[in-house]
Amino acid sequence: MKINWKVRFKNPYFWFGLLAVILTAIGADPEMFTSWEIVFDKIKIFINNPFLISCTIVAIIGYINDQTTAGLNDSAQALTYNKPKKQK
Repeated sequence: MKINWKVRFKNPYFWFGLLAVILTAIGADPEMFTSWEIVFDKIKIFINNPFLISCTIVAIIGYINDQTTAGLNDSAQALTYNKPKKQK
């Protein structure tokens, strides 16, 4: 699996999307962030549920996948980038 992780980690939108997948998987809602106890309870529920973990892994793979290439690899061009490519 050849993915240009260095460049993806530099892109803030990568982190926004990954955070959204994770918050959705643990069932986050605004009320959850009013107490650390609620946050940890939600995380415990998530960790103890193999179905939720499996679905989260599938969602993360789908998010990481470059839709313009076959498989999970980045394109040969994307592997040469040192920073995210700017749109024209």
